[in-house]
Order: sequence, then C-alpha cells, then structure tokens
Amino acid sequence: MSELKMGLIEKYSMIVPAAEKETWEAKGWREESTFRDFHYEAEEGEAMMTARPQTMTEMDKDALLGSRVAGYSTHLGTYGMGGPGFFGLLLEQDGVRQYLVYAVWASGQYILLDGRVIECHLNYNKSHRPWISSWAGEPEEEQWDELTPKVTGSRVTAVHLTGEELQLELTQGNVQHQFVFHQYHPDLPPMGNGQPRKPAFEDGVIGDYIVLSEENAVLHV
Repeated sequence: MSELKMGLIEKYSMIVPAAEKETWEAKGWREESTFRDFHYEAEEGEAMMTARPQTMTEMDKDALLGSRVAGYSTHLGTYGMGGPGFFGLLLEQDGVRQYLVYAVWASGQYILLDGRVIECHLNYNKSHRPWISSWAGEPEEEQWDELTPKVTGSRVTAVHLTGEELQLELTQGNVQHQFVFHQYHPDLPPMGNGQPRKPAFEDGVIGDYIVLSEENAVLHV
C-alpha cells in the first residue's frame, strides 16, 4: 500500500501518537514501522502510518460542495532534501481539514484564480503579477500574498471536472471566484528557463493528479 506509483507520489504517510494508531487503522491506514525519509521518522510513543490518498478520479466530486477554504500551502510534498512544490487548498468540512493537492511539479504555476496565476517564476512577477510572491533569499524583490484574503472563508459552491481541468466556484458573501487547476492554458507563465510552458502531465487525466490529503500527512515523491 505504501508503494503507490501514482503519478509522482510513491508514499503517503503520517506520524501519529501511538495511542491513536487504532483510530487511523479504522480509517484505512496501516502502520509501517520500517519507513524512513531522512529525518522524517516516528519516535518513541509514535507510529508511522501509511495509506493511499483518494484522487479526484476516484471520489464523488460533489463531496467537495460546501467545504470552507481554511487556507493553502505552496510547498506540499517532499523528496527528502527538498520538495516538488505541490499546491494544496486546505478545505474544512464537518470538522475535518484536508488539502486538495495538485500533485505536479510547481503546481501553483498551473492554477488560475479569476484568470490570474497563483504563482510564477520570479522572472515573470511583473508581467503576470501572480497572487503570491514569496521568493526566499530574494530580499530586494517585492513579496506579497493577495490570495489569503481573497479565498479564506469562502465556500465551494460548484465543481466541474474534465480531463484537462478542475474548476471550483468559490463563493464568499455574494462574490464568486473561479479557481481552476489546469493541465495547460495559454495564460500560464513561461517556464523558469524561458521556454514555453509545457503541460503539467502527459499521461491520464487531471483527476489522476489531484488528491485529497489529510492536513498533517506527507506526500513523498
């Protein structure tokens, strides 16, 4: 079960207090005490649990309806000494918080909110004005986060899934926003090396690459 071979994702794990192990086993997780990922390992009194995250292809997309956007992360996923930059929208429903994660490299560069990209390479900050600019080690560059106030607290009021995109309608008060995960779109910024933007994936459909992940779990590539 831990060897997923699902797109980039090879393992899906979470460290929990040992006393909670049976609770997670009842949810379909299992203990894998031998799993290590550099310094990521269970200590005394803890249990390393693994599972398989559910993809949008497998789930009922209408299950997202009514979810509240509680936040986001631009750096989900790890390969031990770094990360692939998976973007995840943190959704909360019935007291459960899970990330809706686009598991492709630098996926914030493949997502448009109201026609504006979530992230882009520093070279295109001025031309594309992404919702987020948070380049560590570049103190001379302007940093901003215009995404948090735009989406936090909004509700998912519509979901539309095709082979190439997942579109969420986010509603806050009487204002609606279109949050779209793309395989490719002409409005996406170029690659960081200056080459034209390539599709986010070549095989399968976008629903195979968007997963629902527990808030404290780790996607390993």
